[in-house]
Formats: sequence, structure tokens, C-alpha cells
Amino acid sequence: MNVFLARHGQTEENLSRIFQGHLPGHLTEEGRRQAVALGESLKDIALDAIVSSDLQRVVDTVRLAVGDRGLPWEKNALFREIDWGSWTGLPIDSVDRSRLPADAETPEMLYARAGRCIEYLRAHYAGKSVLVVAHGQINRNILAQVKGIPLSRLKEIPLMKNASVEVLGL
Repeated sequence: MNVFLARHGQTEENLSRIFQGHLPGHLTEEGRRQAVALGESLKDIALDAIVSSDLQRVVDTVRLAVGDRGLPWEKNALFREIDWGSWTGLPIDSVDRSRLPADAETPEMLYARAGRCIEYLRAHYAGKSVLVVAHGQINRNILAQVKGIPLSRLKEIPLMKNASVEVLGL
């Protein structure tokens, strides 16, 4: 299976430096341009399907990138960004980041969910060429899982830039 792992375009919330998490998110003008450029970079690649987060910033990115290709498209909450719990919507600099709130998804939980994302793709899209569009933190964890990098070394993998793509063989 070939996976083209992409991140959504830039959002207003990215620029405002807030914990976006499960918020829908609103693409900026630049984010919309990035999504169109993502589509251009993929136009000559034969894709069989799209799997994406169900959050609006990703849905908008996919529509701008590949909306007219008529590909089967599965929106799946498994591919959502980390759940920041009660930090969702707060400015990043307004909290003590050394202690997550009790209702947030922990790094261990996110890393395990990334493993489930990979298992899901293998179970449902074996032998296919799939575009997966999601978010910075879940994508970083997916990449770590694929590369065999343990959670303790996660920071070795940089966050993907908005609307960038990593090609993975699974």
C-alpha cells in the first residue's frame, strides 16, 4: 500500500497559536492556496481513495485539493488531531504545558491511536494508493510508528508543514 500522508492547510487558529485540537478550524487564504497547491502536487498520482479526519479544516483542504477527482472519500474520527480537552481553544502560552489537563489525550494515548490508524489502513486499503489527510500531531505519531521510533524519541520527527506530503509504503 502506498500512503500519501498530508497535513491540512494553514488555519486562523494556527496563526492565533491556540490549542486547536478537535475544533473545526478555519482555513486562511494562505491555507486555501496551500490546499490547491497540494492538489497540484498530487494531480499525476493515481490514487484509489482518500481517508481523512472528519474535522472541517481537513474536509476543506481535501475539497480544495482533490474535490473534482471523484475518488471514494472516507471521513474518519480516528484520524483527528490530539484532543486537548479543557485546553481546546485556549492560547498555547496561557497554560502550564508541563501538566496536561485530566481530560486531555495523553501522548501515550495519541501514539497508540496512531498505531490504530496504521492498522485500520492496512485492514481496509491493502494494495491501494491512498491519500490520508490529517493533522500535525497525529501525523507525527503515525510517522513515528511507521519508522519504528518510540514515543520517547517522538520529537526527532518534525511536525509536518501545512499541506505538505510524506510518502509511506505500508
